[in-house]
Amino acid sequence: MANSAINYFINSNSSKGFVSFFHSNFGHLHNVIRLSGYPSIIASDILSGVCVSAREKGFHAELIHNCLDNSMEGVIIPEKSAGIINSPLYDEREYHIGAILNDENLRQTKACLSAAQKHFANAQNIHDNWEKIYISNMDFAAADRLTAKTIEKLIGEKSLNKAGIKIHRFFGAATINGPFDYIENLTVDVGKRYFIKGRPGTGKSTFLKRIAEYAVEAGFNVEIYHCAFDPDSLDMIILRELDLCLFDSTSPHEYFPSRLDDEVIDIYKAAVAEKTDEKYRAEITAIMTDYKAEIGKATKQLGKAKHYYDDVQRSILSKVNAEALAITEEEIGEKILN
Repeated sequence: MANSAINYFINSNSSKGFVSFFHSNFGHLHNVIRLSGYPSIIASDILSGVCVSAREKGFHAELIHNCLDNSMEGVIIPEKSAGIINSPLYDEREYHIGAILNDENLRQTKACLSAAQKHFANAQNIHDNWEKIYISNMDFAAADRLTAKTIEKLIGEKSLNKAGIKIHRFFGAATINGPFDYIENLTVDVGKRYFIKGRPGTGKSTFLKRIAEYAVEAGFNVEIYHCAFDPDSLDMIILRELDLCLFDSTSPHEYFPSRLDDEVIDIYKAAVAEKTDEKYRAEITAIMTDYKAEIGKATKQLGKAKHYYDDVQRSILSKVNAEALAITEEEIGEKILN
């Protein structure tokens, strides 16, 4: 992937609240620059400049996006073991000035994000009922056989003489414009792609977890991409040392094979009782309606949060000194790349 960039998220406004994989991605780096509450337009300029300089020097760039509006939030340059991350003022994990500002727009931003997360939690409860339909019709022994067969096919006796590493991320996010993902970008250089088909509760996440665990035990590095809606579930794993990936290609990130080497693994077909979809069609339709309604309410709250936070950012931008900013941008670039 010489001179190429991959894109992903490390945070999510989810059914479990705000979830971050900051430490998984930044904890091992030797040089980390943490920006605090920079307006996204300024942060994007700084990060874009670093990316351009890095690629001109032949380095890779990993672009990290904000889960609210998909703006650039960070960058990692693996060859330099360096990264930059911009924490927004509404990030309550950070003890920056935003935590004590008496700003009504910032308070409203946080309130809307909290409301969105509650709607996502409601949607998760509805989704659990959706899963129960398929769990009650699952042949778990057949699912186990499919997992074992897949592990043998993809990894088998292959191993590397080193400790395997897991890194946790999100390939997508529930943004103000609805669900968005970077699957195509993340897999563009992967030779073999497996599209996992199934239904809620059919074990797609468990299938991916077992393969990931086996690969790590065999010494491979595994990129683990969690579900942005339910971070306890996995949606994709990439094993670049084996030039392959497997991902849940069902809604809201439904994809179909588009390359000659793409392959489908259908868990529904392999391990669920025939005609389950047809048998429970009315119940599933009702559940889907309620589920989408809660997701819609959550998305609306995210949009409100963005509106209020834009006002916060405009206030900050009005006080920025352009000359001082230019000096800061140059210093950050030098610290990261030199």
